[in-house]
Amino acid sequence: MLAGLLVVAAGTAAVVVHVRRTVVPPGCRDAGVLAIVRHALVARYHLPPTVRLEAVRVRAGGPLAFRFVCTADLGGLRGADLPPGPRPGSVRYVTRLTGAARRLEVSVRIVPLLSWVPVQ
Repeated sequence: MLAGLLVVAAGTAAVVVHVRRTVVPPGCRDAGVLAIVRHALVARYHLPPTVRLEAVRVRAGGPLAFRFVCTADLGGLRGADLPPGPRPGSVRYVTRLTGAARRLEVSVRIVPLLSWVPVQ
């Protein structure tokens, strides 16, 4: 009976290790993921290079997740020249591995701050 339990435990551990290496993407605080997000903010959303990601939070995902949904506050924007439009407040990004080569894909979206404007 003990031998059977050891075989099941070893098999479960092997499956978990395999899934963590081949299916689970890097987490929200991974340096590579943060660099991709920051590059997207500067290149695609035209935010200044002083932008920082602060208070990174995991909204969905876990040890055996297929994707991570993350949010972070934007810092380093005080007094900076921003593109026209709503002022950016935070960023939401999703990490996942795609394709047969398990290539990292990170989708980035800015969540604007609410600004109240008087309407007549």
